[in-house]
Amino acid sequence: MGIKQTSTPVEVQRERSILARFCPSLIAFGRSGQGGFYYNRFLQTGSKMDLESALSYYEKALALRPLGHTKRHETLISLTVILRSRFERWGSAHDLQRATLYDREANVICPKGHPDYPRTLNSLSHTLSLVYRQSGGAHNLDEAVRHAQVALSLCPVGSRYRGTCLDNLAVEFLTRYREKGQREDLDESIRHTREAVSIRGSRNLSRATSVNNLAIALQTRYDLAKDDGDLEELISLAREAILLRPVGRPRRALSLTTLAMGLECRAGSGDLEEAIACYREALTLCPYGHRDHASCLSNLAGALKARYAQTGQSGDLEEAKKYQRHAAAIKAMGPPV
Repeated sequence: MGIKQTSTPVEVQRERSILARFCPSLIAFGRSGQGGFYYNRFLQTGSKMDLESALSYYEKALALRPLGHTKRHETLISLTVILRSRFERWGSAHDLQRATLYDREANVICPKGHPDYPRTLNSLSHTLSLVYRQSGGAHNLDEAVRHAQVALSLCPVGSRYRGTCLDNLAVEFLTRYREKGQREDLDESIRHTREAVSIRGSRNLSRATSVNNLAIALQTRYDLAKDDGDLEELISLAREAILLRPVGRPRRALSLTTLAMGLECRAGSGDLEEAIACYREALTLCPYGHRDHASCLSNLAGALKARYAQTGQSGDLEEAKKYQRHAAAIKAMGPPV
């Protein structure tokens, strides 16, 4: 039995060109699969290289799925997820602009009555919420809330997208509460997030998001009403979120910050020391260039000043001042373009 001859590089390239010409959908399917692989790995490792690889593969898939292709909207939504992740990490307004364009196109492709209409609405709502937090504009927030409400209404109990829609609408309500101060928005945020937590078991990869969102909403209510029950619950939830986001996960720093803020408010024995440790780890996870680097510097500076007030250790005060200067310098440069 003879040995099968291996194709030369030129032959392999020719075969790929023929395949791309006559089977673009098959190539697009492969590119999407590769993009999904790298994005899922990014969620585990936080690697920028993995995120860029995911973006590159999905862009190639989109090029092979022109207007009229039945899978184009799926690729557009995947691209917006990646662009939002990149914005949340590095803060480029250009990523949000692209994500908004892709979301709006996906929404046009999937009008009311399309099976993926709720999904495209929810994605657009999420992006507009980030646009609002980046550059303001009450119309962006109003549109985000409106789309999120419609999306949730179309995802009844048992729908695979209900948890995502609950999380998103809860965030929109919390954002609007911070903007307008209407207590019912805060209550609605907590109610929707509690439901999201209840339907996401311990093995659900999105549980950490729901748990941390609930902790943040309870922190907001504690700041308003000073209910110790809210404080204890948010600290417990933040600890769970950290366990669900081990070292390497992209949003671990957010959960560390959530816990630290709760501990600072409780101010029990050892709480300030633990809060400072959490803030330090969060800062290492958000180095210079990260969108949250300045806020991490400010948080740590504030905790160090609080400890200085208790102990009189001059080293804490000097370190706090250094971090405050760095944070001020970064904020003065403005957000990345």
